[in-house]
Amino acid sequence: GGEPNVLAVRLAPEDQSSRWYPGAGIYRNVWLTMTGPQHVAHWGTYVTTPKVSEARATVAVRTELRNRAAAPARLAVRTSIRDASGRVVSRTETGVTLPASGAETVNAILEVEKPQRWDIERPYLYEAVSELLSGGRVVDRYVTPFGIRTIEFNRDRGFLLNGRPVKLHGVCMHHDLGALGTAINRRALERQLEILRGMGVNAIRTSHNPPAPELLELTDRLGFLVMDEAFDMWKVPKVPNGYAKYWDQWGETDLRDMVRRDRNHPSIIMWSIGNEIPEQRRPEGGQMARRLVEICHQEDPTRPVTAALDYPVEASQNGFARRWTSKDLTTSRGFTRSS
Repeated sequence: GGEPNVLAVRLAPEDQSSRWYPGAGIYRNVWLTMTGPQHVAHWGTYVTTPKVSEARATVAVRTELRNRAAAPARLAVRTSIRDASGRVVSRTETGVTLPASGAETVNAILEVEKPQRWDIERPYLYEAVSELLSGGRVVDRYVTPFGIRTIEFNRDRGFLLNGRPVKLHGVCMHHDLGALGTAINRRALERQLEILRGMGVNAIRTSHNPPAPELLELTDRLGFLVMDEAFDMWKVPKVPNGYAKYWDQWGETDLRDMVRRDRNHPSIIMWSIGNEIPEQRRPEGGQMARRLVEICHQEDPTRPVTAALDYPVEASQNGFARRWTSKDLTTSRGFTRSS
C-alpha cells in the first residue's frame, strides 16, 4: 500500500552478558534481502566436490527453493559453474514444480575438466550460479563462491589438503579489531590476516563465536584454514547474563544457521561446537555433545567436528570427548564420516 514499511531492531544489552566486552550496538553489517514469490532459499545452496582428480572434478550442487505464492509454480533451475575469469565451465538445467506455499530441493551434478584446486598457496575460487527461470525469464539468481579441494585428517600423516600433508600453524582470533574497536571493518580484517601471514600463520580458530562473514570471504581469498567455532557456553553459564539464558530456545537454531551459512567456504576444514564448555564435567555433557555433533553432520557431513577441552579426563569419562561414528548418530541427511 501507500504506507511505508518500518523495520525496527531493539537492543537490550545487559551487564555481564559476555566474558569480553562486545559493545552495546549493532557492530556487524546487516542486510535486507528482497525476493520474488519464487526464489532460492536463504543460504539455500550447498556445494560439495565428492570426486576430485587432476583430470576432472565432480561438483554437486543442492539448491533449496521456496514458493510464497498460493498456487504451484512450474519453473526451471539452471546451475552454472564459472571459473575465476567468469567463464562458464559447466552447466545443467532441470525442471521443477514448486508446491503452493511450499519448498523443493533440486540436486545437480556437474563436471569440471582439469580443475584448479583451492590451496593455501593458490586459493583458486569458482562460483556456482543458481538461476530460477519462469517462462524463460530469470526470476531469481543466487551466486555461491566455492573451492575445489579435498581434506582429510589421517592419524599417520596428519592433516591432508589435496592429498598433501600440511602443518597447521594456527591462532585463536577474537572478533574485535583491537584499538579500532568492534565494528566490522573489512580492510582492518584483511590487515590482521596479512600480519598473521607474515608471522607464519596459516590457520585461524574463530574464538569463540561464529565469525563475521567478511572474515571467511577473506580466508577463502587469502588461503587460510579455519576452525569455525559456534559457542563459548551452552546451558551452564560462565557469566550471569550470558548465552546460557538463551540456550534452550536458540542453541540448535544458531548452530544450524552457522553451518548452513558457512559450509560452502573452502577455507573451513572443521567445526567446533564449543570452547571450554562446563558441561565437560557434568554427566549430561556427553549426550549434549553428541547431539551437537549430529546437528553439524546433518547440515554438513564433509567436515569433522571438534571442541576445545580444558578438562580432558572428565570429558573422556562422560563421553563428551568420544569419537562419534555414523552408527552412533541419527542423521537424516547422509552423514558418512566420523567426528
